[in-house]
This record gives sequence, C-alpha cells and structure tokens, in this order.
Amino acid sequence: MAVTNNTMVVEVPDHVSKLQMDGPSASVLDRERRKKSFVQYRYILIVLGFFGLASVYGMRVNLNVAMVAMVNQSAVVNEHFSQSCPAPIRRVSANSTVAQTRKEGTFDWDPYTQGLILGAFYYGYIITPIPGGRLAEKYGAKWLFGCGTLITGLLSLLIPVASTYGGAAGLITVRVLQGIGEGVTYPAIEAQVAHWIPVNQRATAISLIHTGGFFGVAVGMYISGVLADSNIFGGWPSIFYFFGIWTAGWFVLWALFTSNRPEDHPWASQEEIDFILNDLGDQKPTHASVTPWKKIFTSPAVFGVVCAHFGTHWLQYILVTELPTYLGTVLNFDIKENGLYSALPYMGAIIAGALSGVVADYIRAKNFLSGTNTRKVFNGLAHLVPSLMLIGVVWLAGCDGKLSLTLFVIAGTVRGLSEAGYMSIPVDMAPDYAGTILGICVCVGNTTGFLVPWITGALIQKENSTRMWSYNFYLAGVIGLVTGFMFQLFASAEVQEWGLAPRNSHDDKHNRTGNDSSRSQDQKMTTSAV
Repeated sequence: MAVTNNTMVVEVPDHVSKLQMDGPSASVLDRERRKKSFVQYRYILIVLGFFGLASVYGMRVNLNVAMVAMVNQSAVVNEHFSQSCPAPIRRVSANSTVAQTRKEGTFDWDPYTQGLILGAFYYGYIITPIPGGRLAEKYGAKWLFGCGTLITGLLSLLIPVASTYGGAAGLITVRVLQGIGEGVTYPAIEAQVAHWIPVNQRATAISLIHTGGFFGVAVGMYISGVLADSNIFGGWPSIFYFFGIWTAGWFVLWALFTSNRPEDHPWASQEEIDFILNDLGDQKPTHASVTPWKKIFTSPAVFGVVCAHFGTHWLQYILVTELPTYLGTVLNFDIKENGLYSALPYMGAIIAGALSGVVADYIRAKNFLSGTNTRKVFNGLAHLVPSLMLIGVVWLAGCDGKLSLTLFVIAGTVRGLSEAGYMSIPVDMAPDYAGTILGICVCVGNTTGFLVPWITGALIQKENSTRMWSYNFYLAGVIGLVTGFMFQLFASAEVQEWGLAPRNSHDDKHNRTGNDSSRSQDQKMTTSAV
C-alpha cells in the first residue's frame, strides 16, 4: 500500500487477476479486462438461438418429408383410396413423354396410421412446455434449452432402427420422447431473451431467433427431400442421422458461448452488462418464487395470446405437416421436388419474420403506434392473409400445382409476420413470467400438431382427393380468421399488474444499478485520503 498525491493506492495481489467475474463481485482487474471485449454476447445468443431453433424445427418436420419416401404409396393408394389429379408428365426426349414415377418405400401404413405417426411428436410436446417455462424462470434457461435440443437430436439417431424393427409403434414411441425433450425449448429461449435483450430490441431479437424455426423448416424439408432421394445410408434414414449429428455440434457451441444472465457470462464486457441491466431496470426478470397462476389463467390478455397460438399453429401445421403429403399424393410431385416446394413457404417466412421484428421495433421507437397496436397489426396480417390463401386453394387452384404452390408460398411468407405479433407479447406483458406464459401458449397451440394430422387422416382415409382436402383447407381458414379476431379483441403488450414479481431490496438494488457495484469496487480500491 502506498500514498501518492493524497490518494491511497492498494496493491492487488497477482492471484486476484485470475478470478473469473461472477456478477457484481468481480475484481476490478477482471472488469477492466471485460471492458476491452469487442464481442457483444447478446448477439451471439441471437445467432445460436437462431440455429438452435433451426435444429428444433428441422427435427420436428423432417419426418413429414421422410414419410412420403418411407411408405409404399402405390400399395396404400390401391388398397384404400383413389386420387383425383393426374400424374405430371415428364419429358424424356423431344418427341417422347412419360408419366412421372416415384420411388416407393417399404412401409404399408394407411393415411390414418400416418396421421398418428405424424402427430405422435406433439403428444409428448404438450407435456413439458409449462414446467419447462417455470424451470427456466426459476433456475435459468441455458441448460434447459441446450439439453432439450440435444436430447431430441440424439433420439433422432434412433428413428431408422425404431422404424425398421418396431414398425409404427416403435416410431411413435421415439417421436413422443422427442416431443417431451423439445417441449421445453421455446419457453426456455423466451425466458433467456427476457434476461439478455433490452426492451426496444426485443421484437428484433425474438423475430430473428424465431426465424430460425422457419429456416429449420425450409432447410430441413429441402435437405430431407434430397437425402430421401439419394442412396446415402439407404435414403430416408440419412435424414435422421444428419439432424442428430448437426444438433450435437450445435450443442457444443451453445454450451461454450451462452449463459443464463449477462452478469454470469465469463467473457461479456462490463459495458454490455451495464447497458443491458440499466436498460431493463425494473423489468429485469427475477427468480420469482410464486407464480400468480389464477391471474394468468383468468387474464383476457393471456387468453388473446393463447387464441393466436392455437390459430397460427393450425395454419402452420397444415403447411408443415400436411403440405408434403398433399404435394406428393394428390398433386404428384416427386420426392425431391416435394422437399423443395414444401420448403418454399418458409423461405419466404424467414425474410418476413426477420424484417417484421426490425420494423416493429422502429415503429415503437418512433412512437408511431403503441406496443399493443404494433403487435396487433403484424398479427392481424399473419392470420388474415394465410387463412384467405388456404381458402383460395379450394376455390381457385384444384389440380393446378403451380397456382396451389403460389398460394401456399404467400400463406407461409405472410405467416412469418407473426414473429412481431403474438410471439413477442409474453415478454412484453410479463417479463418475470414470460417462460410460463409461453409454455401455456405452446401447450395449447401445439395440440394442433396432433389434431391436424388426425383430422387429415380421417378425411382422406377413403378418398385422397382435392374435394376431401378442400374441407381441410376450409377448416384451417375459418380457425385462422376466428382466432385472429380474438387476438385483436383481447391481446395487450402492456406490462400487466401481476407481470412483475414483488421486488425485495436486493432485487431492487441489483436491477436499478447494474454498474453501481462496479463503482463501489473502484471506491474500495482507490480511496481519497483527505
């Protein structure tokens, strides 16, 4: 210790510099090292969250394309139903054409059984979102999101064996387990965003992260079509090997570069931590010990968001789960084309979803619209346009594959606007319970994941025709319009009176002064000696 110019300077032992920063108690030297970091780790979170949800959704939808290759469609068609559209003509020479044929699979599963298999994932998926959201709020989201995704990927590796030796029952079992593992992922990432993302950047961050789901659908369907048409590991089995290995690689990066909270991150700069904590202020989530279940379940605002989830997911699963079947068995696209064309609606959704968040945050920052009205504009379009497009498939398209595909692409693209609508509201209305609310929404919304395949299978069990599919598209359009209206009527982006847990003195101090502790550490190390 030495005194110079009336200032007492305390010498810091060498071992102090080796301390890893853990919130406000970190050493000054470590904070100085942090200040020099040029990486913004909230952006790393967004990127890894994007690819995490891409993995999640890729594994959710890859079976939809693989199913077309796994099943002997000709045998099923001849035994159970007829189709109304002629097979497309493939030109083989200047003067010769032949009807296009497709590779046939080995499984003799009728449409009803296929519907049970495609819906099996969601029987498991609706079990874990609510407890997953609560666990993420109470104990942190990093490992919950990461392990939920990883488990789903490891189970993906078992699908070829389960299908070959266990048949439909074996495949259904693995898909249910995948759903249980994946059910925690969306509530967990929502809870993590509430800790990491400043208020006026939330719509952008959430839309970018959730756009990863669209990316996973688009790339997953395209890659699934290519692999199913190949001879790699027997064709369709390679689909599940690819996604299992991809997910394991992603998990390594997630484990290394993310943390539950900014102040827990070993490499985040003090400047970034202070910026996030000071911006969130009293809206910074706490580990609330008690959840206001009654207020949540009786809240009109929550009811509006739940309705939006149910309707949007119904529209989504028509496009994700049933579109490959419709294109392959009614419009007769081959498996490779099927994968590409089924992906197109979600390629558009990637662009729409990413832009919607940026535009929504700009509108709010400039005070052009309130937060609630901003969410309602984007969500209104995301319900209205896809619903009308599906009804248009019935009225206008028939067996016209190009027109049908155009309408499906418009529906999927505009559906992407919902990322700045209903998906952003849970963090807005209740920062402390965003994971729980999204868990409820995911649970209710994803009942459509097994309802849609079940209803579709029942409709086309005896007749796989445009007429029977038209009932499916009509129903989806009506549900989309009604639930969209309920969102407009009840939803709110304002913080609800129960949306923030009671703050104790420690929470208040921690939330209000993200960098007060830094200043106090400086005062302890360099003290005036007047």
